[in-house]
Amino acid sequence: MSEVIRPFNARMRTHLTPTIRHLYAEGDTVIAFFDASGIALDGEAYENTYAWFLQMRAGRIVRAYAFFDAIAFDAFWRRVEPARVI
Repeated sequence: MSEVIRPFNARMRTHLTPTIRHLYAEGDTVIAFFDASGIALDGEAYENTYAWFLQMRAGRIVRAYAFFDAIAFDAFWRRVEPARVI
């Protein structure tokens, strides 16, 4: 949270909005495949595609792995300075 999520949100003007492509579930594993977009503090769009692999137990996420376009993320991270980190 402190190393990625909060600094990410501090670079955004709007919330990241997901658009689900597919949800898969088998046993205790759920995979969410989605696109997400929002507006960064510099006024430019941030868009990426994600795949989250979630391990569930008793209806709660106990482990998560996230995959995304690292080139798009890195360009955004270098381009936009965070307003503040909460």
